[in-house]
Amino acid sequence: MLYSKILIPYNNTDLSNKALETVKNFAKVNPNAEIDLLFANQVPIPTYPGGVMIQESQDKFNEYADETLENAVNYLADLQNPIHKYIVDSQPITAILNHVETNENDLIIMGNRGLRGIKEFLESVSHVVVQKSPVPVLLVK
Repeated sequence: MLYSKILIPYNNTDLSNKALETVKNFAKVNPNAEIDLLFANQVPIPTYPGGVMIQESQDKFNEYADETLENAVNYLADLQNPIHKYIVDSQPITAILNHVETNENDLIIMGNRGLRGIKEFLESVSHVVVQKSPVPVLLVK
């Protein structure tokens, strides 16, 4: 079965850039496949009052997320595939799994830091996504 809608969680790290390169290669094979670029953007909430400060931080994070996704779109510009950008205020795991369910993606391509042992279980987004995803996940190292 060929994939029709690829999700790439993207944050401009080395691994997400490798995953983006992989998405580009997959998309060349299937020019009808849609590409969803997802930036999970949860601003840490300080423990002191300061709603204005929180809003300013959120605005700056959103600007950064939009610029980051726009750079990814520019990298993919020579493709014919439809490309969609999503910025979500959520933890990455939740954002990825919710996006797949809501948008009917049939493949996730994402980076994997290669954590092992207890760190893999406590800190690895990709480990949890692989375990809980209802669709195939391709991990890129």
